[in-house]
Amino acid sequence: MKKFSQEWYTEDIAKTTKDPNILRKILERGKDDWVSYYAAQNPNCPPDALKMVLERGINDGVSRFAAINQNCSPDALKMVLERGKDDGVSQSAAENPNCPPDALKMVLERGNDDWVSQSAAENPNCPPDALKMVLERGNDDGVSQYAALNPNCPPDALKMVLERGKEDWVSQYAAQNPNCPPDAHIQWMLATGKIEKEPEGTEIQYVDNPVDNTELEELRKLIGSNRFNMKKFSQELYTKEVAKTTKDPNILRKILERGKITA
Repeated sequence: MKKFSQEWYTEDIAKTTKDPNILRKILERGKDDWVSYYAAQNPNCPPDALKMVLERGINDGVSRFAAINQNCSPDALKMVLERGKDDGVSQSAAENPNCPPDALKMVLERGNDDWVSQSAAENPNCPPDALKMVLERGNDDGVSQYAALNPNCPPDALKMVLERGKEDWVSQYAAQNPNCPPDAHIQWMLATGKIEKEPEGTEIQYVDNPVDNTELEELRKLIGSNRFNMKKFSQELYTKEVAKTTKDPNILRKILERGKITA
């Protein structure tokens, strides 16, 4: 009977079962094997079973899978992070979207640039004040870079980074963040020489070219027709080449106001 029951808990059952009691029974064995890994990853694994695994305080494979499972409760994840370790299970807990904001802030308050801190700074639950706290340190380390990229990062924190006028990684990531104020981005580009101001007193020369009224009338008709897609036209106007080479701050401001990040 013992041999039969051991064979019954197979990897396939742990992967596919929707019965929380079976998954709990597998994890109660306290083993760090593939059957346990699949049980801890199973989206039907109950929160109490995942917490039971994490309460053991072991940095093994089954604990890491339990900590990343989205059924894992916020209090179980906080319990892991309160241990103050920088191990695999703590990193998984800090990556979990269920991780509570106060637990993530607690990690970042330690002032470390370790894996668990970087995961906390990247988590979409990380509170804006914690991200700003990281950026106020003025570092160009991994945790600061993740903080600058986080969509929760507040505009004033991103502006603060760019006002330093540095061309480091954290500044580049701050400039890429959709929350970055366009004016701050442009001023940073000017300060770092990415774009140049026109010299004062520069006179713009206008050339009076003859206009082909026939072509102009055709253009008016096209714009007025249903076949003309103004949105697509405007998107094509702002090409990568224009963005790279223009020295016109107004064009750059218009591009940034779209709030898009493209490769």
